[in-house]
Amino acid sequence: MRIKSRYPERIEYLAESAWDGKTGGTITTSDERQIVYDTPKTYAGRGEGICPDELFVSAVLGCLNNTFLDFQRRFEMELVSFKLSGKATAIFDGEGYTITECRVTGEVVVGEDELETGQRCVELMKQYCHLTRTIKDCLPFYYDVSVREE
Repeated sequence: MRIKSRYPERIEYLAESAWDGKTGGTITTSDERQIVYDTPKTYAGRGEGICPDELFVSAVLGCLNNTFLDFQRRFEMELVSFKLSGKATAIFDGEGYTITECRVTGEVVVGEDELETGQRCVELMKQYCHLTRTIKDCLPFYYDVSVREE
C-alpha cells in the first residue's frame, strides 16, 4: 500500500568535496555548511578532520534521529531524552575494506504513560529512516534501543 507523504515527493541532496592539498578536504553542502574530513593517522593521514567512515555512521544516526523525532511530534509524545550510538565494522578481505555491519544502540526516555508510544516511535524509526531503508539489503543493521518512562 502506498502511503501519502506530507513531505515533498522528490528531493535532492547536494554536496561538493574539495581536496585540502594534504590528506583530506572539505565538504560544502548546498546551503554552504562545511565539514572538514581527513584520513585517520592509522592510514598515514593527519587525522585533523572527521573520518569519512565516521561521517557515514553519523549520517545514519542523524537520519534515525530525525525520523524518530518526526513520529514523536506526530504522536505528540512527551520526550525527556533520546540518545543513539552507532558502530560500523569494516573488514579487510585481502583486496580492500568492506563495511560488514552497523550496530545502533540507544536509550529513549519518555514521559509517564508514554512507554508504548515511545516503543512504537522506535519501531517506526527503524522502518522509515530512508538511509537505512536504502542500504538494508547490502548492509545488515542491528538495533538495541531501550525505552523507559520517567
